[in-house]
Amino acid sequence: MMMHSGTKLLRYVQLLDSALPIGGFSHSFGLEAYTHDGRIRTTAQLEQFIRGQLHSSLVRLDGLAIKGVYQAIEQQDAALLALYDKRVHAQRTPRELRESGHKMGKRLLKLARSLYPWMDFSLIDEAVQEHGAFCGITTIHGYVNYHLEIGLDEAVTGHLYTSVNAYVNSALRLLPIGQTEAQMLIQKLLNNIDSEWSQIRDDDPEDMHSFGIAQEIYAMRHESLPARLFMS
Repeated sequence: MMMHSGTKLLRYVQLLDSALPIGGFSHSFGLEAYTHDGRIRTTAQLEQFIRGQLHSSLVRLDGLAIKGVYQAIEQQDAALLALYDKRVHAQRTPRELRESGHKMGKRLLKLARSLYPWMDFSLIDEAVQEHGAFCGITTIHGYVNYHLEIGLDEAVTGHLYTSVNAYVNSALRLLPIGQTEAQMLIQKLLNNIDSEWSQIRDDDPEDMHSFGIAQEIYAMRHESLPARLFMS
């Protein structure tokens, strides 16, 4: 389906909306455990944490995974699509992060079927039914945006933006941060998103990896906190 450039942009913006009903607002992705222990108390510490996640995990794992999804679709290779999806799932060491990514991905896929009835979902269906794909949020974001004719760079940086936005929105509920300060922080991190992706955008998706060890440990600890605002 060919789309007018303006319509294409608006469809993409809709997918990046934090109000999209896929459950992202219910998860802190480990941030709540950091604030519970007092490791993150200020905007400066929050900024350092998010920059660390972009560098150690989000860009090198999610970004390259989306690139792999694009390549798998271009080759019409359901097995390869499932492989990249399962590798992201496996590298999310904490059960909480794996399950949140899986649930959000399934919800996004269900929503996409309603929003875009003209879209071809046969390859992702084959990846699930024949090759055991989990349908993680990273995979489905890439799959939907490919079919919306969104360029790879925009698809990756858009996904990274939603991740940054999710962290900041979680912080609004956990820390004494105002809305204006939160938006200023997101604005400050936009260049960081672009520069981090530019460094590795030519890498092979086979090189996807994550080394956000501290965040994974805190995400594991989150489910045992005595009181929680966010889902475990």
